[in-house]
Amino acid sequence: MIDVVKRINDLLEIRNWSKYELANQTGISANSIYDWNKNKSLPTLKNIIKICDSMGISLEFFFCNGTYVHTDEERNIINKLMMLSVEDRELLIKFMVSLNMF
Repeated sequence: MIDVVKRINDLLEIRNWSKYELANQTGISANSIYDWNKNKSLPTLKNIIKICDSMGISLEFFFCNGTYVHTDEERNIINKLMMLSVEDRELLIKFMVSLNMF
C-alpha cells in the first residue's frame, strides 16, 4: 500500500516545493499539510486531486508510480518528466524527434 504522505513529500522534493508553496498552489491549508506530516490526519482524495492538478500529474501517476520495477535512475527521469509542464514536455518530445530518438 502506498504511503500517501511520503509520496506527496517525494513529489515536493522533486518539484523543489515547500509545504507552504504546496498550500499556495492548491488552496489546501498549510495547517492541514503539516498535520499530515505529524500523522494527525491523512489527505482526502479531493486534496490529492488538487495536489495532482497543481503538479500536472495524473492520479494514476500519483498512486501507481513505483509499481513497475525501474532502476533509481529511470524512476528519477520518469518523475522529472512528469513534473514538466505540458509545453515543456512537448518541446522535449520535439527535441527527441529531431535527434531521431523516436
